[in-house]
Amino acid sequence: MNNGEGLVQTPQGASFRVIRMHFSKTGRARFISHLDLNRTMTRALRRAGVPIWYTEGFNKHPYVTFTAPLSLGYEGLRECMDLRLLQDIPSDELVERMNAVMPEGLAVIDAAPAVKKPGDLAAARYRLTFDCPPETLAAFLAQPAVTAEKQNKKKEIKTVDLTPLLAGAEPEENLLELTLPCGSNDTVNPSLISQALAAFAGAEIPCRVCRLALLDGDGNEFL
Repeated sequence: MNNGEGLVQTPQGASFRVIRMHFSKTGRARFISHLDLNRTMTRALRRAGVPIWYTEGFNKHPYVTFTAPLSLGYEGLRECMDLRLLQDIPSDELVERMNAVMPEGLAVIDAAPAVKKPGDLAAARYRLTFDCPPETLAAFLAQPAVTAEKQNKKKEIKTVDLTPLLAGAEPEENLLELTLPCGSNDTVNPSLISQALAAFAGAEIPCRVCRLALLDGDGNEFL
């Protein structure tokens, strides 16, 4: 139950505040798996002395959830992590306490009560840097149609039409920024773009991926 002020009460009587924390994951931290990221953040919350709410039951653990976890090897500039606090902490203090115990490559940017629901997530903005000549990327984007194959949860192969997502894309040398569907069954991973480019070029082309922001259905930042 939400009292309208961000305070939520469970049926068991516990009260907590849902806080959405934005953080960056860059450099060597991009090689931290999602499972290890969860452990790292939980450890940081404990070391920072954050009064986080624990789940109830036999195996209690801190309530921490991530919006659209990053693929291994990807960087993120404004990732989202939701947590439940048992008492208020000023945003600036929470950020400072967390950053004092964060490992290299991870940094908390801001923290505030969650505004959007997880279901409001609709897209993500990415920056892709390809290790190929600019003319190769330009010729790839100039194709009348671009497709890639994607395997769903049932391990069925599906052909994805990338043409609408690449329409109007204007690369800068070998760098490309794109907005791709995210947070639903129609999620498009940037790896599909790399896959299609490799097929076009006839060779694997390394690509460094950085997620710039998560967006709602109106194209606004997911807050």
